Amino acid sequence: MKSTRSYVTIGAAALAFALVVGACKDDDKLPAIDGYNSADEVAADNLMAHWTFDNDQKESISGTAPSNTYGDVSSATGQVGNALKLNKGALVYPSIDKLNTANALNSFSVSLWVNVNGMKGVAGSGFGFQSFFQLIPTTTTDVWGDLAVGAEAGWHLPSSDTLVLKPLLRTHPTGAGADTQDNISVKNGDVGADFMGAKKWIHYVATWDPSTHKFLIYGNGAAIGAYNERGTTGPLVMAVPVKPVFGSNAAADIGFTSAGVRSTDWPMAVAMVDEVRVYSTVLSQAEITALYNFGSAGR
Repeated sequence: MKSTRSYVTIGAAALAFALVVGACKDDDKLPAIDGYNSADEVAADNLMAHWTFDNDQKESISGTAPSNTYGDVSSATGQVGNALKLNKGALVYPSIDKLNTANALNSFSVSLWVNVNGMKGVAGSGFGFQSFFQLIPTTTTDVWGDLAVGAEAGWHLPSSDTLVLKPLLRTHPTGAGADTQDNISVKNGDVGADFMGAKKWIHYVATWDPSTHKFLIYGNGAAIGAYNERGTTGPLVMAVPVKPVFGSNAAADIGFTSAGVRSTDWPMAVAMVDEVRVYSTVLSQAEITALYNFGSAGR
């Protein structure tokens, strides 16, 4: 009987410990933000690609690693975990299936966190447009990809907080010539005020809606585009195959030989980039706010 009671006592104690541990795990669960348990739940059905840069440089959904690295590319502390650090560097990936059909991104959103703190250049000194992310056709004869998100880093002095965000798209509709559209950020809530984001991590979103012909820019959750109405331009039709590229426009020195020699106006980027997501839909204001809030919380 003594032995039996000992086993019963030990079993009860183990059960109580398990219940306490389980209760702690439930209590430690991070609270939802804007109705989502994680940023990965935002527009999840339309998430085509995601780069976290936490443990490696692979695209998370497909597991695709970069095929080539150019210049100075490393890792640094990011807005969420680790980030990609570019110091006049670039990453080029092979084509990723979900991003490599002509109509994969007829409408799209690109969301990323970027930091150019201390990395802005003086206009004319070789620090012009800084490309953070592009999808570039392998046979392009132009410096631009079919989808690009970057900033005009040379438009203001390095000491300025102003950061001019600039996304661009180039569509190739059947039976018509290529149509290029872009937008720039100039507002920060008040008409005429610039977006002040050059000395910190900022959340940058670009969306294209062919049904309304609007090319929108969001900075830290707020709409900041200057030229949102883009005429009659239709869906983004890409000239596939396209390759994802971080840190550079198209140029022969990163393998796009038809694009020609790199100009000093298009240097490799000096910036940190984190949590890059590409969607095949136009994110709503509520979804963009959720991504911004998750990133602001380091999640």
